[in-house]
Amino acid sequence: MTGLRERIPPMLDIGIALAAAVFVSVGTFGAATYQPAARPPDAVTVSLTVLAALALAWRRRAPVAMLASVVAVVCGYLLIGYPYGPIQLCMVFAMFELARQRGLRTSLLACGVSVLVVMAVFTAGRLLGGHDVTVQLVGAWTGWLIVPWSVGALVHVRTAATKRERRELAARAALEERMRVARDVHDIAGHGFSAVAMQAGVALVVFDEQPKQAKESLEAIQATSAKALSDLRTMLDAFHRQATEPVDTQGLRDLDALVDTVRAGGLPVRLSREDVTVSEGTDRAAYRVVQEALTNALRHAGPTTADVDVHRDGDTLVVDVRDSGVGADNVTPGRGLAGMRERVAAVGGELTAGSRAAGGFQVLARLPISEGDA
Repeated sequence: MTGLRERIPPMLDIGIALAAAVFVSVGTFGAATYQPAARPPDAVTVSLTVLAALALAWRRRAPVAMLASVVAVVCGYLLIGYPYGPIQLCMVFAMFELARQRGLRTSLLACGVSVLVVMAVFTAGRLLGGHDVTVQLVGAWTGWLIVPWSVGALVHVRTAATKRERRELAARAALEERMRVARDVHDIAGHGFSAVAMQAGVALVVFDEQPKQAKESLEAIQATSAKALSDLRTMLDAFHRQATEPVDTQGLRDLDALVDTVRAGGLPVRLSREDVTVSEGTDRAAYRVVQEALTNALRHAGPTTADVDVHRDGDTLVVDVRDSGVGADNVTPGRGLAGMRERVAAVGGELTAGSRAAGGFQVLARLPISEGDA
């Protein structure tokens, strides 16, 4: 099947060239009846018209050679004094194909050279006493080259612009996909490792004096790391399957499990949640905001408590996460806050984050609730 597809373009070009040869040859005899002063068509006429038409079969493989051959044959045809006729259409087609396929510099140079050659042939023909040559005739034949070049160049420019736009869209899509994957990995691994680090620290402190609590911390480490690995495996499996559904399926319904994991890591969390039906994108974004905010509290806040409040305010879903820790003074900026802002902005919301006047840190996200969600 592949071999057949590779052979179709050359076969099509040959078919076009053969059809053009028949049309140009027959048409030349018809044109001669209206030009009694021209040299009558003969075997040489047929040979030249067939050569000019068959050269069109090179339109894909060698468009420059095609144009040069056609112009040379047409010039010889004119010098001999044969009647004007369909042979000039071969030159028009050749010029168009060259301009369509090649860059502007190459095609413009070829057009200019062809115009000069045709004008030189007309001048030589007049000196040799062939066709009557007028300014209008020279202008017409020049137009037979310039007009198809202009159309072909326009097609070339538009085609190149379309290809460039497609490449840019593909590159932008690839970049957005990489950023999405980076956010997913950061959310899953970052939260899991923060909880593990906190639990491991607790286990080290109480290992000798409170072995039962140390065991509970180690069990929490095992559960948290297993959950993080499972989430990563699910995400990677979806990539390998080239799934069309979003990889990230966690939402507000999973907040209870998330809070339990954070509590097991040593951070007391109070959760207040209002049941609100929202779009899938808003649901995922809200969950990730809570997850990242609690992860940051585990990492940076020190001894603290956290409050999570999710409620509806008109046509807006409000996600408010506060802690009573050290605030933002000792926090090094990273991908966490940037990732949250990107997720919230992607669904048309806005996010603010900063130290609280009463102490601690607050992350506040306002996400739109569409009419369909209500």
